[in-house]
Amino acid sequence: MLGGSLVLSSPPAKAQDDEKKAEFERTWYDSCVTKKDDKCLTLSKELMEKYPQSQYAKFADQKLKADNATKLWDKFQTTLKANYTAPQDANKLEALFTAGEDYLKIQPDQPYVVAQLGLAGANGVLGQFYKNLDKAKSYAEKALKLFESATPPKDTKPEEWNPLRELVQATMNQYLGYYLIETKGDPMQAIDYLTKATQVKNKEGAGWKDPNNYWLRARIYSSQYEDLRKKYDALPDDQKTGDSGKELLKQVNQLLDTKLIADYARTIAAANKPETKGLRDAATELFNSFWKFRTGAPEKATAYLKSFEADPTVAGPEIPAKSDTADNNGPAPVTTGSNAKLATGTNALAPGNGSTKSATNGTKATSSKSGKGAKRGRRG
Repeated sequence: MLGGSLVLSSPPAKAQDDEKKAEFERTWYDSCVTKKDDKCLTLSKELMEKYPQSQYAKFADQKLKADNATKLWDKFQTTLKANYTAPQDANKLEALFTAGEDYLKIQPDQPYVVAQLGLAGANGVLGQFYKNLDKAKSYAEKALKLFESATPPKDTKPEEWNPLRELVQATMNQYLGYYLIETKGDPMQAIDYLTKATQVKNKEGAGWKDPNNYWLRARIYSSQYEDLRKKYDALPDDQKTGDSGKELLKQVNQLLDTKLIADYARTIAAANKPETKGLRDAATELFNSFWKFRTGAPEKATAYLKSFEADPTVAGPEIPAKSDTADNNGPAPVTTGSNAKLATGTNALAPGNGSTKSATNGTKATSSKSGKGAKRGRRG
């Protein structure tokens, strides 16, 4: 009877636990909903550990996830800015990749993050300070796929989506063309990628006014030209004037007149900024050499070059070429300048080079309405 009275006179253990839980919930609510003070995150973590079945657990979890998302987002922005701060190097770029991948674990396919990883990878490779071409290629392909549609995702404004999409379309197609050139891939597919890049008419010049596109495409045509010249030069003298020689000569001159000379002219027209002077000088040297070789009329070059200034993508006028006869097909023009460094950094949407409003779309989804939801619960 004595033992029984002792049990009955003291509160049951469960009742004590319920009271502790209710007291903690009141403390959490006061901090996270009423006051919204700095103790909220610590209390939320403790709530999730001690009382995962609490009516406020859902909202505490939202606050913790929102805080984690904010920290990951801030780290991504910090590494993005650092990546475009001189001097650029592979370590900064790898840090950006890691930060971006960490953020994409909590919000897969976040457009701004995916775009920036693709742009930064292309910039690193084209800038010749990053050597992992395949890794950059994977980011480029992911970005192209994500931005394939012209229709913005839900809750994204067209004025935020469209400029970023244009930049991705222009730069990623250019990079994939470059990748195929460097890895000895299909030259026709590389030309297709580069041509797609020039079809982007971004108002800032990305795509259609990027000299890299025309220079890279000219590299492919130049390689094709050299292959044809080797075949022609390998023919015996008597065959050079025969049908086989005439056919090869026709192919050589057609390539020069319709593709190679035109793309050097486009490179010159688009390379009109101080940072693209190297490309302009190299393209000018090659253009002059081929033009003289095919026309013998250097005084007519100015008008031809001018036709590409407003829009480098136009077909351009017909070249006043010499007739396709063997005596006009002398030694191939010089090809110095073919290894000129590409222009980099002019299209990358680095911090400060464009709107980043689209980046905030959904970045704080985990923090929304956590307080309002908690108010609907019983205060305990």
